[in-house]
Amino acid sequence: MEGELRDVAIEIERLEREWSEMLHDVKPPEMDEFYMQCIYRVPPDIRENNPEAYTPRIVSIGPYHHNSFGKMEELKLKYFKGFLNRTRLPMREFVVKIKEMEESNIIRSCYAATIQYNVDYFLKMILVDACFIIELFLRCHRYSEWEEKDPLLLKPWMLNYIQRDLLLLENQLPFFVLEQLYNLTGMNEKLLDITFNYFENTSLRNMCPRESPKHFTDLLRSSIISSSKLGLEKLKECEEVNHVYSASQLTEAGLKFKASPNNSLLDLTYSKHGVLSMPILNIHATTEALFRNMMAYEDCHLSSTKIIIQYVALLDFLINTEKDVDILVDKKIIVNWMGDAKAVVTMINHLSSSIVMPDFNSHYFSICNSLNEFYENPRNKYKAIFIHEYFNTPWKIASTSAAIMLLLLTFIQTVNKEMGC
Repeated sequence: MEGELRDVAIEIERLEREWSEMLHDVKPPEMDEFYMQCIYRVPPDIRENNPEAYTPRIVSIGPYHHNSFGKMEELKLKYFKGFLNRTRLPMREFVVKIKEMEESNIIRSCYAATIQYNVDYFLKMILVDACFIIELFLRCHRYSEWEEKDPLLLKPWMLNYIQRDLLLLENQLPFFVLEQLYNLTGMNEKLLDITFNYFENTSLRNMCPRESPKHFTDLLRSSIISSSKLGLEKLKECEEVNHVYSASQLTEAGLKFKASPNNSLLDLTYSKHGVLSMPILNIHATTEALFRNMMAYEDCHLSSTKIIIQYVALLDFLINTEKDVDILVDKKIIVNWMGDAKAVVTMINHLSSSIVMPDFNSHYFSICNSLNEFYENPRNKYKAIFIHEYFNTPWKIASTSAAIMLLLLTFIQTVNKEMGC
């Protein structure tokens, strides 16, 4: 009996020792640096809807897609050398700065997914990618000085692909890394301004944010929010919205759609007179990728207000058919550079796939309620039903008009008979 008890005690001590060793270097979750995370891998259920929208085509930045394009890795080194020649700073200063950031673990902590590279390789990758980006931005900022000398500036199609790739959520460096390396040069212009000038997108009518972003995907999102006059990001979220009538249904009920002069895409307004004002939305080949990556960032980043997701959800309510797109195009609210109304419907309806719909902010919630109330007003509702039933197609319009004309002629004939004419 004593032997059995001794064996049990030995077994308990062994397990205690092994399991204690297992937890030796483990920190409790509240001590983890998850609050630093801002660069994510797109969740599989979101990615599978359109993998290409999240995948770089020509240049990989950071660890998630590293070394996907061999030729571009060679070009990055040339830009790195160009940046060193421009600054005339010794390599040591950049090594010291990047090591300083890594020792505090602030670079790795920005990546939500586990990074497999060892420290030296990881730091080299970050430094090369960062200096490539900064040098590219500086050359584009002084375009006239470089347009005949730079291999990328001679190929606009490559520049377009690179700009698109640099905005993908999985293809990011922390912006503070770029800033700290750039600040070593002592240049007068702020990197944020130079960066915004590079990405400024007239079709999104964005505005340079006041604060430095976490990365370029966040910059795009922040620049759209910064152009808003409504302070939407500060509004409290209200309740879930399950349904809003489509643009064609609302039009049939008598609602007017109007292109708004507001700069921000987000600044939709509703007038009690039955007018929905919407800022102009340009839809082109890269629109889907830009929205998908901003939405994926909002979905992954816990502290992010999901304002882009809410805006897209509102569009999704309004657009169900090609007729809805045609109405918004006709009102100059949507500028369809894709040319195909069906492609716009497909894009809008698929953007929110697998994204958890948040509660709407109070402004959007009020607009949704107002639109539904407008349609469900008995006078407007029956007007919509009448128009839909009798004036929905050219054949219905022709037959309804003929019937009305026949009734009118019959009425006139009856009146004439009664008057003895």
